Amino acid sequence: MCINEKLTIATFVISFLRSYICNLKLIEMKKIIMFTLVALCTSGAVMAQRSQNLKFSVGPELSIPTGNFSTGYSFGIGGTAQAELPVQQNFNVTGTAGIIFYNGKSVGGGYKNSGLTIIPIRVGGKYFFTEGVYGAAQIGVGIINKGIGTAFAYTPAIGYEFRTNSGKAVDVSFKYDGYSAKQEVGTLTAFGVRVAYMF
Repeated sequence: MCINEKLTIATFVISFLRSYICNLKLIEMKKIIMFTLVALCTSGAVMAQRSQNLKFSVGPELSIPTGNFSTGYSFGIGGTAQAELPVQQNFNVTGTAGIIFYNGKSVGGGYKNSGLTIIPIRVGGKYFFTEGVYGAAQIGVGIINKGIGTAFAYTPAIGYEFRTNSGKAVDVSFKYDGYSAKQEVGTLTAFGVRVAYMF
């Protein structure tokens, strides 16, 4: 797949997130996120022009809330897109964006929590310990609905990249997502699994 096709896919993902964010009511948050998206898009275009090694992966995610987060929500499902640029032999710089929908639980009295949506935007690194096996870490922001707003996001992960019999590259990772929100909300945490197609 050529660089122009990769940039087209990246632009589509950013446009989708931009449309979603435009519906949010918090003006200051919109300014912060739009600045972040423009910076990511610009840096991505520069990297693509400078290197033929830029890689993308897109795939679904399954997330299981933990701690206090698990009392109100049962599971999350969504998808993310990730860009990677090798900067050393065993180390890649990464940038990730996506959207995760969490299903609300019944909390008694005939009441059920409405769903929660999180849009993660993170940057970080990916280090390969051996061929295919890696550890990764990212930080960034999580945009959360229901009036929660922007939270500091962090994600450590381990994973494995491999090729199928048909030659397709696949990235499987197991991760721990954390979102440190405002004081009355606290920190939302979840274990996650991501299976992504690389191109």
